[in-house]
Amino acid sequence: METPMATGTPRRYIDFPGSAPPLTGARRIAYAMAGLALFPFYWLLGSLLGVPGMRFRFSCFSAGMRLLLGGHFAEAYRCIVFPLDSVRHFEVEFFWNRMRALRPLHVLDVSSPRALNLLYLRADARTRVDLVNPDTKDLRRTRRMAQGLGVDDRCRFFDVLIDDLPADARDYPLVTCMSVLEHIVDDVSALRTMWSRVAPGGRLLLSVPCAAQGLEEFTNVDEYGLLDTDEAGFVFWQRYYDEARLATLFAITGQPVSSAIYAERVPGAYDADVFAKRTNRFYPFWREPYTTARTYARRENLATLSGMGVVALEFAKPAIER
Repeated sequence: METPMATGTPRRYIDFPGSAPPLTGARRIAYAMAGLALFPFYWLLGSLLGVPGMRFRFSCFSAGMRLLLGGHFAEAYRCIVFPLDSVRHFEVEFFWNRMRALRPLHVLDVSSPRALNLLYLRADARTRVDLVNPDTKDLRRTRRMAQGLGVDDRCRFFDVLIDDLPADARDYPLVTCMSVLEHIVDDVSALRTMWSRVAPGGRLLLSVPCAAQGLEEFTNVDEYGLLDTDEAGFVFWQRYYDEARLATLFAITGQPVSSAIYAERVPGAYDADVFAKRTNRFYPFWREPYTTARTYARRENLATLSGMGVVALEFAKPAIER
């Protein structure tokens, strides 16, 4: 069994209740219709409130219509009604803007939300993407979505850990990894591997949860099925990065060339949001633009955060390594 590195970081154990059963029959239809009727209002409200990522939702809407016409109804609904939730709005905006500026011809993606790179393939017909995800079931969904969007011929799919990528998967102008590193037990080793796959002169886009004080969380829910549970039934889930922990990453990559922070307005809001989404089967996901505006705001300094946040980072590898 793999265990987190002995860093002296405080730990928190979260005992989630069982997930609410999925909606069926008339309730499921009513829920879906409510989302279709209400999402335009919250889309507009989020735009007026300045929530990040709202422009990206236009690309999601277009992709959703393509999926709908191809008979991929579940993915189409998600793309149209609620493609982003919570801090994903911020992360996607940061990554999307940088990708559109960099215009990479070849991308390695390490288990980021599938829409990011698949929609980028639709935006730039020159680009190819290699997607690595050890969660085989999730990777199958990514492959189906790529097929539905007509971009699968420019994708390679690897259902392996980052360390097990083939030798030819290297020298990428861009590597992307959105809110994944925090779930990897040996994050330093994983980042070192990602950085080794970046071509000289290339970039790495990375985002991780952050806080003024680092924290490691363990939960009774084995979300990814990749780690063993301990004697009490808990499994490592994620870590929050403080300045000291980020410094261990920067020792590999060097200082970021750009960064941004998006964090809770009120401590505990993120935890309440996670709990609600796991237990309320009527949770109104289409309200996320408005909910995000109320819950989060941009911040300048990680060390002064009163709650949790997410930090997005861009690293540039020197064109000629010393």
